[in-house]
Amino acid sequence: MGKQFMLGNEAIARGAFEAGVKVVAGYPGTPATEIVDHCAAYPGVYAEWSTNEKHAFEVAAGASLTNQRSLAVMKHNGTNAAADFLMHINFTGIKAGMVLVSADDPGGLSSQCEEDTRILIHNYAHLPVFDPATIQEAYEMTKAAFALSEQTEVLFALRPVMRINHAGGMIEYGEKSGIERKAEFVPDRSRFVMSAVVEKEYGGELRPKMRHRWLNNKQVELKKIMEASPFNWAEEGEGEIGFIACGIGYAFLKEAEQIYGKKLPILKLSTLPLPEQKVLQFVKQVKRIVVLEEIEPVVERLIKQLCFGNKVMLEILGREEYLPAEGELSVNLVLNAIESSIAGRPFPEPVQGNYIPARTRTQCPGCSHRGLLAALKEVVRKNGGVVTGDIGCHDAGTFEPMKLQATIYCMGSSIPMAYGIKAAGFDKPVYALIGDSTFFHNGLTGLASAIANGADMTVVIAYNSTTAMTGFQPHPGSGRSLTLDHGNAIDPGTVASAMGAKVYRCNPYQVEETAKVLAEAAREKDVKVVIAEALCYLKFGREGKISYVSREIHVNQDICNGCSLCVRTFGCPALTISDGKALIDQSSCNGCGVCSWVCKRGAIE
Repeated sequence: MGKQFMLGNEAIARGAFEAGVKVVAGYPGTPATEIVDHCAAYPGVYAEWSTNEKHAFEVAAGASLTNQRSLAVMKHNGTNAAADFLMHINFTGIKAGMVLVSADDPGGLSSQCEEDTRILIHNYAHLPVFDPATIQEAYEMTKAAFALSEQTEVLFALRPVMRINHAGGMIEYGEKSGIERKAEFVPDRSRFVMSAVVEKEYGGELRPKMRHRWLNNKQVELKKIMEASPFNWAEEGEGEIGFIACGIGYAFLKEAEQIYGKKLPILKLSTLPLPEQKVLQFVKQVKRIVVLEEIEPVVERLIKQLCFGNKVMLEILGREEYLPAEGELSVNLVLNAIESSIAGRPFPEPVQGNYIPARTRTQCPGCSHRGLLAALKEVVRKNGGVVTGDIGCHDAGTFEPMKLQATIYCMGSSIPMAYGIKAAGFDKPVYALIGDSTFFHNGLTGLASAIANGADMTVVIAYNSTTAMTGFQPHPGSGRSLTLDHGNAIDPGTVASAMGAKVYRCNPYQVEETAKVLAEAAREKDVKVVIAEALCYLKFGREGKISYVSREIHVNQDICNGCSLCVRTFGCPALTISDGKALIDQSSCNGCGVCSWVCKRGAIE
């Protein structure tokens, strides 16, 4: 036993270690990334960064079927990518305890979108979900999830939100369990071969139907477990308005309650399925309830169904009709909900705040992506082309001042969208800009499809040898794994060439040459792939490895005319305007010299 300050992701990793996890697999994605890193530091744990979330999920499942406890880690976008496997493992079940961490990002603070994976995991896949309210609870739930998963032979999910993953606090932790098992795989084809075959033992019933019945029958057992769960409880308070708080909503409610100054009737719910008897007992004591949850009205709707089925009549307020239907909860929002619901008033309309200029998203000084973006912008300005974007540090090119990529959706979407634009009859060049990690994640299949269907487009792979955006995690093109430096990097250009694409190469720090390559590639027919290869400065610069010759850069004040094009169109943080002329902040400049290409007057030397 001990006590230590931990971040939420560290606490989850600690819980998994103590539960006896043996195999951990994930794909980097904020806010869940650090869970895998922390797990890798524990003795006896195999941890890896898989090429994508679906593969990570499948690696963890393979370990579970081999009688070893396993953990799959991803953010909500990754759970979407892994949904196909999710909708199979729910029917087969697992062997050794297996937990899925699906971290949501209410408000989309570090994501393309905000969503609620409780819908996918529980409502759709009918799997149990733990929704922690505190870091301590995230740790405890992780341990409990492994034990209950093994007990029920069902995958359990932990759904922390960003405010749990990235919060810090003192955690009371324990010791590693003594669970040690031989790794053995015992075939059980009636469970683990998902196919539309006839099951003789079940009167000729098709296996999918039989496995569906198994999952439905498991719901009875899961409901009993959640009814007795220590993670759900009621608190007495004043008044006839009750508050049901789910996960992080409970933390916000308790803080708002202190500000409000009165003890409120509260039901804390942190599990799915719901503890239905606890819910019914609570709602029968009040005349109105307010449900606080992130983000969708999942629990609110389940409670409405439960009350309707049990002929309990009361007003149920929540995300569906009363509270804001989007965005994350906050103490102020919950305090407004308390005051408004008790007074019988509508929830106050949001007041549009004053716009406060914020620093735009951009790359680091010295980043190779900036040279690539500048070159590509110059080329499409001349040829009228369109650039479809993807996820990565380079996606900042869609914002001020570059305003280059016209679309950014999800991992790997740039390539199919680009050739879809061409298939629709667009008669100008189309470029798909994708990073190396994203290319291995979900770009390979898009490229194969484009080649097989005779697309005419250019794929630009920003090859900086790391997954920089989430903290420099390795990928198949890095030459190392999470725990090994094996040197066997898979070159995306070699892969693209083997698939049948014509491959070009350039160093994006050499902007003029890069622009020539991009323009030439667009003039060729069929699928072309441009490998813009340069090491990530922020990671490899620390190791003394850079892809340019560093030199001191300054602005010749006699030549500079103060046009500010270097700042308004290029956007390097080291460039600014002072006394009407460009100035380079030497404390920020990393000497890449790319900005000298931007100034056509030659003032940047």
